[in-house]
Amino acid sequence: MPGDHLAGRKALVTGAAGGIGQAVARLLDRQGMKLILVDRNEEAVRNTVSSLLTSPEIIACDLSDRDDVERLCAHIARAHSDLHALVNNAGIGLPGPVNALEMDVIDAHLEINLRAPVRLMRAVAPLMEARGDGAMVATVSLGGVLALKDSAPYSASKFGLRGFLCGLHQELHPKGVKVSGIYPAAVDTPMLHHEATHGGSVLNFVDKVMTPEDVAQALLKGIETGKLEIYVPYSASVTARIAAAFPWMIRPLLPTLEKIGEAGRKKFVARKGL
Repeated sequence: MPGDHLAGRKALVTGAAGGIGQAVARLLDRQGMKLILVDRNEEAVRNTVSSLLTSPEIIACDLSDRDDVERLCAHIARAHSDLHALVNNAGIGLPGPVNALEMDVIDAHLEINLRAPVRLMRAVAPLMEARGDGAMVATVSLGGVLALKDSAPYSASKFGLRGFLCGLHQELHPKGVKVSGIYPAAVDTPMLHHEATHGGSVLNFVDKVMTPEDVAQALLKGIETGKLEIYVPYSASVTARIAAAFPWMIRPLLPTLEKIGEAGRKKFVARKGL
Protein backbone atom coordinates (compact mmCIF):
# COMPACT_ATOMS: atom_id res chain seq x y z
CA MET A 1 0.00 0.00 0.00
CA PRO A 2 1.26 3.52 -0.71
CA GLY A 3 2.78 5.26 2.31
CA ASP A 4 0.81 8.25 3.62
CA HIS A 5 4.01 10.31 3.78
CA LEU A 6 4.54 10.15 -0.01
CA ALA A 7 1.05 9.64 -1.43
CA GLY A 8 -0.09 12.63 -3.45
CA ARG A 9 3.31 14.30 -3.43
CA LYS A 10 5.22 15.15 -6.61
CA ALA A 11 8.42 13.51 -7.80
CA LEU A 12 10.46 14.41 -10.88
CA VAL A 13 12.64 11.69 -12.40
CA THR A 14 15.25 12.33 -15.10
CA GLY A 15 16.35 9.55 -17.42
CA ALA A 16 12.86 8.12 -17.12
CA ALA A 17 13.12 6.03 -20.29
CA GLY A 18 16.15 4.07 -19.06
CA GLY A 19 16.18 0.85 -17.08
CA ILE A 20 16.69 2.45 -13.67
CA GLY A 21 14.37 5.34 -14.53
CA GLN A 22 11.55 2.98 -15.40
CA ALA A 23 12.05 1.01 -12.19
CA VAL A 24 12.04 4.23 -10.15
CA ALA A 25 8.88 5.46 -11.85
CA ARG A 26 7.07 2.19 -11.15
CA LEU A 27 8.16 2.16 -7.51
CA LEU A 28 7.23 5.79 -6.80
CA ASP A 29 3.96 5.30 -8.64
CA ARG A 30 3.14 2.44 -6.24
CA GLN A 31 3.84 4.84 -3.36
CA GLY A 32 1.05 7.04 -4.72
CA MET A 33 3.32 9.85 -5.90
CA LYS A 34 2.44 12.18 -8.77
CA LEU A 35 5.18 11.78 -11.36
CA ILE A 36 6.94 14.17 -13.72
CA LEU A 37 9.05 12.06 -16.08
CA VAL A 38 11.89 13.67 -17.97
CA ASP A 39 13.92 12.24 -20.84
CA ARG A 40 15.25 13.43 -24.17
CA ASN A 41 13.22 10.69 -25.90
CA GLU A 42 9.59 11.50 -25.15
CA GLU A 43 8.30 8.54 -27.13
CA ALA A 44 10.44 6.09 -25.15
CA VAL A 45 9.02 7.45 -21.88
CA ARG A 46 5.59 6.31 -23.00
CA ASN A 47 6.80 2.72 -22.61
CA THR A 48 7.25 3.54 -18.92
CA VAL A 49 3.80 5.12 -18.69
CA SER A 50 2.04 1.96 -19.83
CA SER A 51 3.06 0.19 -16.62
CA LEU A 52 1.95 2.96 -14.23
CA LEU A 53 -1.24 3.23 -12.22
CA THR A 54 -1.62 6.97 -12.89
CA SER A 55 -0.81 9.26 -15.80
CA PRO A 56 2.38 11.28 -15.29
CA GLU A 57 3.45 14.54 -16.86
CA ILE A 58 6.05 13.87 -19.56
CA ILE A 59 8.72 16.45 -20.39
CA ALA A 60 11.17 16.12 -23.26
CA CYS A 61 14.54 17.57 -22.28
CA ASP A 62 18.04 17.01 -23.59
CA LEU A 63 20.23 17.34 -20.50
CA SER A 64 23.29 17.92 -22.66
CA ASP A 65 21.67 21.12 -23.94
CA ARG A 66 22.09 23.95 -21.43
CA ASP A 67 19.16 25.92 -22.84
CA ASP A 68 16.91 22.88 -22.53
CA VAL A 69 17.97 22.43 -18.90
CA GLU A 70 17.27 26.10 -18.18
CA ARG A 71 13.78 25.73 -19.66
CA LEU A 72 13.17 22.69 -17.47
CA CYS A 73 14.29 24.58 -14.36
CA ALA A 74 11.98 27.48 -15.22
CA HIS A 75 9.06 25.10 -15.75
CA ILE A 76 9.65 23.48 -12.35
CA ALA A 77 9.70 26.85 -10.60
CA ARG A 78 6.56 27.97 -12.44
CA ALA A 79 4.43 24.82 -12.31
CA HIS A 80 5.90 22.60 -9.59
CA SER A 81 7.04 24.75 -6.69
CA ASP A 82 5.56 22.06 -4.43
CA LEU A 83 7.90 19.37 -5.81
CA HIS A 84 8.72 16.92 -3.01
CA ALA A 85 11.37 14.71 -4.63
CA LEU A 86 13.94 15.39 -7.33
CA VAL A 87 15.51 12.18 -8.68
CA ASN A 88 18.59 12.97 -10.77
CA ASN A 89 18.93 9.64 -12.50
CA ALA A 90 19.91 10.40 -16.11
CA GLY A 91 23.48 9.54 -17.01
CA ILE A 92 25.89 8.67 -19.79
CA GLY A 93 28.87 6.32 -19.73
CA LEU A 94 30.81 5.66 -22.92
CA PRO A 95 34.04 3.71 -22.28
CA GLY A 96 37.35 4.28 -23.99
CA PRO A 97 40.83 5.73 -23.58
CA VAL A 98 40.80 9.52 -23.29
CA ASN A 99 42.85 10.01 -26.46
CA ALA A 100 40.35 7.91 -28.41
CA LEU A 101 37.29 9.89 -27.31
CA GLU A 102 36.05 12.95 -29.18
CA MET A 103 35.89 16.09 -27.08
CA ASP A 104 32.13 16.33 -27.55
CA VAL A 105 31.78 12.90 -25.91
CA ILE A 106 33.84 14.04 -22.94
CA ASP A 107 31.77 17.22 -22.73
CA ALA A 108 28.56 15.17 -22.82
CA HIS A 109 29.66 13.27 -19.71
CA LEU A 110 30.26 16.52 -17.87
CA GLU A 111 27.01 18.11 -19.03
CA ILE A 112 24.66 15.17 -18.42
CA ASN A 113 26.26 13.57 -15.38
CA LEU A 114 27.35 16.70 -13.53
CA ARG A 115 26.20 20.08 -14.75
CA ALA A 116 22.55 19.22 -15.41
CA PRO A 117 21.90 17.65 -11.98
CA VAL A 118 23.77 20.50 -10.29
CA ARG A 119 21.62 23.06 -12.13
CA LEU A 120 18.41 21.19 -11.28
CA MET A 121 19.34 20.89 -7.60
CA ARG A 122 20.24 24.58 -7.47
CA ALA A 123 16.87 25.45 -9.00
CA VAL A 124 14.86 23.19 -6.69
CA ALA A 125 16.72 23.89 -3.44
CA PRO A 126 15.10 27.28 -2.70
CA LEU A 127 11.63 25.84 -3.30
CA MET A 128 12.22 23.04 -0.81
CA GLU A 129 14.07 25.25 1.64
CA ALA A 130 11.14 27.70 1.73
CA ARG A 131 8.87 24.83 2.83
CA GLY A 132 11.45 23.19 5.09
CA ASP A 133 10.73 19.90 3.37
CA GLY A 134 11.76 17.85 0.33
CA ALA A 135 14.33 15.39 -0.95
CA MET A 136 16.95 15.37 -3.68
CA VAL A 137 18.59 12.08 -4.65
CA ALA A 138 21.01 11.23 -7.42
CA THR A 139 22.14 8.02 -9.04
CA VAL A 140 25.91 8.43 -8.80
CA SER A 141 27.93 5.19 -9.16
CA LEU A 142 30.90 3.50 -7.55
CA GLY A 143 32.64 5.22 -10.47
CA GLY A 144 32.27 8.32 -8.32
CA VAL A 145 34.33 6.66 -5.60
CA LEU A 146 36.93 4.72 -7.57
CA ALA A 147 38.34 5.88 -10.93
CA LEU A 148 39.38 3.27 -13.48
CA LYS A 149 41.12 3.33 -16.83
CA ASP A 150 38.94 3.81 -19.91
CA SER A 151 36.36 5.57 -17.73
CA ALA A 152 38.14 8.85 -16.95
CA PRO A 153 35.41 11.27 -18.18
CA TYR A 154 32.71 9.20 -16.47
CA SER A 155 34.59 9.11 -13.17
CA ALA A 156 35.43 12.81 -13.39
CA SER A 157 31.75 13.68 -13.75
CA LYS A 158 30.67 11.33 -10.98
CA PHE A 159 33.47 12.43 -8.61
CA GLY A 160 32.22 15.99 -9.12
CA LEU A 161 28.61 14.99 -8.47
CA ARG A 162 29.61 13.21 -5.28
CA GLY A 163 31.42 16.30 -4.04
CA PHE A 164 28.47 18.55 -4.82
CA LEU A 165 26.06 16.24 -2.99
CA CYS A 166 28.28 16.13 0.10
CA GLY A 167 28.48 19.92 0.29
CA LEU A 168 24.79 20.48 -0.46
CA HIS A 169 23.79 17.87 2.12
CA GLN A 170 25.60 19.85 4.82
CA GLU A 171 23.94 23.08 3.71
CA LEU A 172 20.36 21.83 3.50
CA HIS A 173 20.13 19.22 6.27
CA PRO A 174 19.58 21.87 8.99
CA LYS A 175 16.79 23.34 6.84
CA GLY A 176 14.79 20.12 6.58
CA VAL A 177 15.78 19.19 3.03
CA LYS A 178 17.22 15.73 2.38
CA VAL A 179 20.14 15.20 -0.04
CA SER A 180 21.36 11.69 -0.91
CA GLY A 181 23.61 9.96 -3.40
CA ILE A 182 23.11 6.36 -4.51
CA TYR A 183 26.26 4.40 -5.39
CA PRO A 184 25.46 1.22 -7.30
CA ALA A 185 28.01 -1.25 -8.59
CA ALA A 186 27.23 -2.59 -12.07
CA VAL A 187 23.51 -2.49 -12.94
CA ASP A 188 21.78 -4.61 -15.58
CA THR A 189 20.86 -1.78 -17.98
CA PRO A 190 21.45 -1.02 -21.67
CA MET A 191 24.47 1.05 -20.62
CA LEU A 192 26.07 -2.01 -19.01
CA HIS A 193 25.16 -4.16 -22.02
CA HIS A 194 27.00 -1.66 -24.21
CA GLU A 195 30.05 -1.74 -21.95
CA ALA A 196 30.02 -5.54 -21.85
CA THR A 197 30.21 -5.72 -25.64
CA HIS A 198 32.17 -2.56 -26.51
CA GLY A 199 35.31 -2.66 -24.42
CA GLY A 200 34.03 -1.26 -21.13
CA SER A 201 35.81 -2.01 -17.88
CA VAL A 202 35.62 -5.71 -17.05
CA LEU A 203 35.83 -4.66 -13.39
CA ASN A 204 32.09 -4.05 -13.65
CA PHE A 205 31.75 -7.81 -13.51
CA VAL A 206 33.93 -8.62 -10.50
CA ASP A 207 30.91 -8.38 -8.20
CA LYS A 208 27.25 -9.30 -8.59
CA VAL A 209 25.38 -7.28 -11.21
CA MET A 210 22.46 -5.49 -9.56
CA THR A 211 18.98 -5.00 -11.01
CA PRO A 212 17.33 -1.64 -11.74
CA GLU A 213 14.81 -2.52 -9.04
CA ASP A 214 17.65 -2.78 -6.48
CA VAL A 215 18.71 0.77 -7.33
CA ALA A 216 15.13 2.04 -7.30
CA GLN A 217 14.70 0.75 -3.75
CA ALA A 218 17.90 2.55 -2.73
CA LEU A 219 16.64 5.78 -4.31
CA LEU A 220 13.38 5.45 -2.38
CA LYS A 221 15.42 4.96 0.79
CA GLY A 222 17.26 8.18 0.00
CA ILE A 223 13.98 10.07 -0.43
CA GLU A 224 12.70 8.74 2.88
CA THR A 225 15.82 8.96 5.05
CA GLY A 226 18.13 11.57 3.53
CA LYS A 227 21.13 9.36 4.22
CA LEU A 228 24.09 10.98 2.48
CA GLU A 229 25.49 7.89 0.73
CA ILE A 230 23.72 4.61 0.03
CA TYR A 231 25.70 1.76 -1.56
CA VAL A 232 24.20 -0.99 -3.72
CA PRO A 233 25.46 -3.50 -2.67
CA TYR A 234 27.30 -2.36 0.44
CA SER A 235 29.86 -5.17 0.09
CA ALA A 236 31.17 -3.84 -3.23
CA SER A 237 31.59 -0.38 -1.76
CA VAL A 238 34.01 -1.59 0.91
CA THR A 239 36.61 -2.70 -1.63
CA ALA A 240 36.06 0.43 -3.74
CA ARG A 241 36.46 2.82 -0.83
CA ILE A 242 39.61 1.13 0.43
CA ALA A 243 41.15 1.24 -3.04
CA ALA A 244 40.09 4.87 -3.46
CA ALA A 245 41.90 5.76 -0.24
CA PHE A 246 45.09 4.27 -1.67
CA PRO A 247 44.85 4.87 -5.44
CA TRP A 248 48.41 3.68 -5.99
CA MET A 249 47.17 0.17 -5.10
CA ILE A 250 44.88 -0.04 -8.12
CA ARG A 251 47.41 -0.46 -10.92
CA PRO A 252 49.34 -3.41 -9.37
CA LEU A 253 46.05 -5.18 -8.61
CA LEU A 254 44.54 -4.63 -12.05
CA PRO A 255 45.81 -7.81 -13.77
CA THR A 256 44.24 -10.06 -11.14
CA LEU A 257 41.01 -8.08 -10.93
CA GLU A 258 40.69 -7.93 -14.71
CA LYS A 259 41.08 -11.69 -14.97
CA ILE A 260 38.24 -12.18 -12.48
CA GLY A 261 36.17 -9.50 -14.20
CA GLU A 262 36.64 -10.94 -17.67
CA ALA A 263 35.34 -14.30 -16.48
CA GLY A 264 32.32 -12.51 -15.01
CA ARG A 265 31.79 -10.51 -18.20
CA LYS A 266 31.73 -13.66 -20.34
CA LYS A 267 29.17 -15.26 -18.03
CA PHE A 268 27.04 -12.11 -18.11
CA VAL A 269 27.15 -11.84 -21.93
CA ALA A 270 26.24 -15.51 -22.27
CA ARG A 271 23.42 -15.28 -19.75
CA LYS A 272 21.93 -12.19 -21.39
CA GLY A 273 22.46 -13.50 -24.93
CA LEU A 274 24.31 -10.37 -25.99
